[in-house]
Amino acid sequence: MKQFNFKLKFQKISQNARSNNFVPKLKQIIQDFEKNHSKRAAIFYAVLSQVCFTAMYFCVSLLKTKYSSIHIINMRKIIGFIFNSLYCQVNQVPVYSEKPSIFKLLTLRGILGGLDVICVFTCFTLMSVSDGSIIVNTNPIWTNFLAAIFLGEKLSKKAIGFCTLSFLGIILVSRPPFLFADNHSSTNQKNQNQLQGTLYGLAGSLFVASVQIVVRKLSHQLKCNGAMHMQYSYIICIFLTSILLINNNEKPFVFNLKFFCIITILSLCGFAAQLLQSKALSLEKASIITPMKYLQILLSFLIDIIVFKNHVILTSVIGAILIIFGSIGVII
Repeated sequence: MKQFNFKLKFQKISQNARSNNFVPKLKQIIQDFEKNHSKRAAIFYAVLSQVCFTAMYFCVSLLKTKYSSIHIINMRKIIGFIFNSLYCQVNQVPVYSEKPSIFKLLTLRGILGGLDVICVFTCFTLMSVSDGSIIVNTNPIWTNFLAAIFLGEKLSKKAIGFCTLSFLGIILVSRPPFLFADNHSSTNQKNQNQLQGTLYGLAGSLFVASVQIVVRKLSHQLKCNGAMHMQYSYIICIFLTSILLINNNEKPFVFNLKFFCIITILSLCGFAAQLLQSKALSLEKASIITPMKYLQILLSFLIDIIVFKNHVILTSVIGAILIIFGSIGVII
C-alpha cells in the first residue's frame, strides 16, 4: 500500500515537473523564433495587436450608449493595471526604473498614453467603429510633422503631397455640416457627432504618434520591457480619469454583470494589444509596423456591416482609401 502511494506521489510530481517545464520551453521557442525571424515575428505581433485593438473598440461601441467614455476608460485602466501587475510579477519584470532619464521617458509615455486613450475612446463614443478607426489611424501623418519639429527632419514635397491627400480623406470621413448639408440630421438620429468625433480622433492620433516615438526609444534603444512602460500609462490614466469623474454627471454609472463581462474583455484585449505592439516595435522599425494598423480599418468596416448592420457611407470608404494611400505614401 505504501509502495502504491509512493508511485502515485511520484507520478504527480513528474506531471507537475512536466507542466512546469512547459512554460520555460514555450518561452525559449518564442525567443528563438524572434531571434531567427525577427521581421516575421514583428509583423505577426503587429497584426495580432490590431485584431485585439479592433475587439477593444468593438466593446467600447457596445458600452457607449449607457456609459460615458471616462467611466469606460477608468474601469478599463483599473482592470488593465491588475492584468499588467500580475504579468510583471509572474515574468519578474521590473516596474520602476532608478535611472532618471528612463523614469522621465516612462512618465512622459504615461501622460501621452493617458491623453491618447481619453481622446480615442471619446472618438469611438461619437462615431461608428469604422469611421473612428479611420481617423485614429492617421498617426503616420503626425509622425512626419513631429519628426520635422522635434528632430529637425525636412518635409519633402512628396510627404506634403501625400499628407494633403490624407487630409482630403479626413474631410470625407468627418463630413462637416458646412460642406455636407445632410450630415446633421443623420448623425443626430444615430446619437453621433462626426465633426466632434473627428477632432477627438485626430487629437488621439497625434498622441498615438507621440507615444510610438517614446515607445520605440524605450523598447529598442533602452531595452525596457513593454509591460514596464504600460504600468506608468495605467497609473497616470487612472489618476487623470478619476479627477475627471469627480465633475462628470454626463451618464450615471451602473455596475452590473453585463458591464463587468464586457469591460473585462475590453481590458484584456487592450492589455494584449499594447503588449504585442510594444513587442513588435522592439523587433522592427516603425515604418514596417505602422502599415499593419490599416488591418484595423478593414476589420472595423466588417464589424459595422455584419454586427451593427450599419450602412457604410460611400464618402467614408473613399476617405479611408485616401487616408491609407496617403499614409503609406508618407511612410515609404
